[in-house]
Amino acid sequence: MIIGPDYAQVDGNTPPDFDAFEAAAKAAGSRVGFVILRGAYGTSPDPTVGRDWHAAKASGRQVGAFLFLRMVDSQPPEEQVHVLADNVGALRADDLPPIIDIEDTGFTAQAELAWIHRAWVKVREIFGVSPMLYTSERVWSEDLHSLPAGEMIDSPLWVAKPWPLEVHRPADLGRAQPAPLIPKPWGAGNAWLHQYQGDAYPCPGFSHTVDLSRFLLMRPGETGARVGWVQRRLGTTVNWAYDQTMLEAVKGFQSLHGLAADGVIGPQTFTRLCWTSLR
Repeated sequence: MIIGPDYAQVDGNTPPDFDAFEAAAKAAGSRVGFVILRGAYGTSPDPTVGRDWHAAKASGRQVGAFLFLRMVDSQPPEEQVHVLADNVGALRADDLPPIIDIEDTGFTAQAELAWIHRAWVKVREIFGVSPMLYTSERVWSEDLHSLPAGEMIDSPLWVAKPWPLEVHRPADLGRAQPAPLIPKPWGAGNAWLHQYQGDAYPCPGFSHTVDLSRFLLMRPGETGARVGWVQRRLGTTVNWAYDQTMLEAVKGFQSLHGLAADGVIGPQTFTRLCWTSLR
């Protein structure tokens, strides 16, 4: 299992010992592939990014930052994205794309969807890439009334932790996890990250609480919408099946970017696909 932590200033952690976290994950049979930090809470920058970004990026981990998108009239979504951009700075093709965290409420479903889309458009404008979306089937059905995502369907999903949340349970770094429920617009199986534990404590390498996610690998033989997402970026025929033709295209893409050409789409290959223009 490929796992990674995500956390924010509010978690109260001192600078993490990522090597200790990595060693514990390895002992549990997992590998650490990514670290995600909160970049902004609405229009408030999170200092975690400036403090921990470079340490998190060591050893080839993919690092990303998320905007907790607040549904507050006094904080326009465009302004919130600018705060994220100013705090994170320029991103590279080996960084995870910016992430919009969708869990705040307060608007009607239609107004909330429009608010999210405004943030989505501004991320594309500033960073030149579609953001990832952090959300859940519960949020999309209860708060957004299962409304269509429109062009935001292009965004890869990070599925939020289960609710109600069991807090302060020791970090689970190696146990197989059940498949997450996916928001209706994306369809079954169409997610890349699954946050399977929230507010884990204790957790090796961290002084306080941390959330844990796993990366959902893609291998030959898979079918469905997220296969089509990859095929569009590879410029191959979109038939929603990871077949032999796609395998050769994936291996070629991996070789082009200096990655192990094994045909398995993990965090590194996924990250570079995110930054690849649609053909």
